Amino acid sequence: MKNRLKQIRAALDMQQGEFASKMGILQQQLSKYERGENKPSADFFIKLYENMNVNINWLLTGEGNMFINTDSHSVVDTVEIKHYENPNLISSIKNPRFLSIWLDSILVHDIWKKNENDLRIMQMTGDSMDGGIEPIRNQDMLVLDLSENNIMLSGIYAYTTRNDNFIFVNGIKQNIDGSVKFFYMNKNYEEILYNLSDLKKIDFKVIGRVIKNMSVCI
Repeated sequence: MKNRLKQIRAALDMQQGEFASKMGILQQQLSKYERGENKPSADFFIKLYENMNVNINWLLTGEGNMFINTDSHSVVDTVEIKHYENPNLISSIKNPRFLSIWLDSILVHDIWKKNENDLRIMQMTGDSMDGGIEPIRNQDMLVLDLSENNIMLSGIYAYTTRNDNFIFVNGIKQNIDGSVKFFYMNKNYEEILYNLSDLKKIDFKVIGRVIKNMSVCI
């Protein structure tokens, strides 16, 4: 990704200082991003999209076009992925800054084998899950598949509790007896096993499975 950041600057004919100023960060911080020493935040990706019309999918994967036509979104090889909306939520993602992203249609349809109407984006809420080969950290941008809600298939899922008021992202696995194991991939938390009555008390509802962390540099 560090090389693609440099390509964006070159395409816009901007020096590091000017580019950093437009992005609202220090030149030293941008320099570290371009050298691969630091990982950009989700806010940085948002500003790239909002201020520079950068295709975030291209930045992260190299697939598709570098820039997006934000006036008409007429680029035929991209599809829009909207943010997850839930008016009952009381957490910060109820009013996200990033309302949608545009991804390469080949990536969505042919590689992920997904329908964009089933996909939503949301930012990770709560404590980071630093364990495993693909950690998810607070404020990382996630792609959810709302059609994948069978939690008997172990994975990372987003879910709500308390009449949809609260939203969480955790590892979940449902056992044959209906009980559900929550694993957090965070050394500060131990696995928890809930039975069906426990889940009913907290009004547990699965939103969908996390299929991609867009904030991971690949």
